[in-house]
Amino acid sequence: MEAESSMVVSAEQETREIILRLGCAEGDPELLQLLSGVSKDDFALIGELIQMYCMADALCRGLTAMLQEHRLGTASDAAFSLNDTDVLIHTKKEARESGLNIDKAGIISAVETLEMHRLFRHTFSHWVVKRYMDGKHLVALSKSAPDAKKRDGIALEGGKAKLAVFRIDLLLTELEKVKGHCRFLSEVHAYLESGAATQA
Repeated sequence: MEAESSMVVSAEQETREIILRLGCAEGDPELLQLLSGVSKDDFALIGELIQMYCMADALCRGLTAMLQEHRLGTASDAAFSLNDTDVLIHTKKEARESGLNIDKAGIISAVETLEMHRLFRHTFSHWVVKRYMDGKHLVALSKSAPDAKKRDGIALEGGKAKLAVFRIDLLLTELEKVKGHCRFLSEVHAYLESGAATQA
């Protein structure tokens, strides 16, 4: 546990140093000298992170609809018209309020982990991604004022880019977590669809 904690501290320190170095670059040409294009493996990782989050969103919509139908006694399409932030909120709410014999704590835990990973989906879907010169980090850049403000609430000054730095090995670890939660939610989904769930 201590080694894992020191790895996180080390990764955070590396990230701060990279952001500082990139932030000190004089204009776009110097900034881009520190970065290179992403590889096919990077594209595969980015795509898989986005797609796994999309799968989680679809599973949560289905779970919300089924749990709501059990609770209210009537089918509703409301879960399928929610924006992506609200899907997770409603999935947790329906799990808490469900009278069915299901793993409520597991559903809530999975959804809370997915909430933390929305950052990856949003960043990699909307920002330009480059590889940092050390080969161990991906750097996402945005010059879109609305997208940049969504990240941390801080407005961009004209012409500047907002940066986000991700260590590739840690992204791979997080991807495995998302996959595990998707497998669990898929199992709950199939269990509910089978009609095997009974009142607790």
